[in-house]
Amino acid sequence: MTSLTENLKQLALDVGFASAGISRPNMLEDLPYGQIGKVTTLRSPTQEMTDVKSVVLLVFHTWDQIFSLSVDSPEWRGYGLHSPEETFESYYLPYEIMKNKAWEIVAFLQREGYEAKYSLRIPLKTTAIRCGLGCQGKSTLLVTPQHGPRVSLISVLTSAELEIDEPFEENLCGDCNLCVTACPTKALDQYSITIEKCMTYSAESPCSSDVSPHVREMEKKLVPRPTKNSYIECARCMEVCPIGKKKSVG
Repeated sequence: MTSLTENLKQLALDVGFASAGISRPNMLEDLPYGQIGKVTTLRSPTQEMTDVKSVVLLVFHTWDQIFSLSVDSPEWRGYGLHSPEETFESYYLPYEIMKNKAWEIVAFLQREGYEAKYSLRIPLKTTAIRCGLGCQGKSTLLVTPQHGPRVSLISVLTSAELEIDEPFEENLCGDCNLCVTACPTKALDQYSITIEKCMTYSAESPCSSDVSPHVREMEKKLVPRPTKNSYIECARCMEVCPIGKKKSVG
């Protein structure tokens, strides 16, 4: 491993990331880009940074339920219900934490003479697999060997040519279906999700007509709301996953 790559990965651990992996933009060309349903638009690394040479994927361990905290604008009604000109403030706790940590990686690369920026807009889960950090779980979440699906992801794009990692090939789920059976609204099938049945989508899109009354009722009952405009996303599929689950002591 080159000294630059080694130092970057060590810095990632030092600032609080659980792991880091690296790939090249040309190895990510076949990933899903563009509009993904109503929820988001994914961009390629080269759309985010023209002269990107390496994509660094950083994994943050979300060990407590509060890491699923989201805060939305009082004016936000839901996906597809606003004009493109409208902008809203919203905050997701892991993103705010990770952006601060990722700045340390960006600053390190800039001090070394390279361009760098963090991005949350590339396909993070599938990029993480190409960077050797985990596999797609039956919940559709990234499942890592160390912490299972209890992680959040952010990328750093850079003009530095770093040493890349091999893609993750192992299927960590095996015959386990705990996440699929644990979903209260039956949103999950193996390796796929019906997003309109997901309670997190229901909470994120409070006025959307594509969420059934049953899912709305379950969301109101089961999704904690610390304040009027905040909620803790449903994490039942993560909670039941045995991979990386901490055992009780005593």
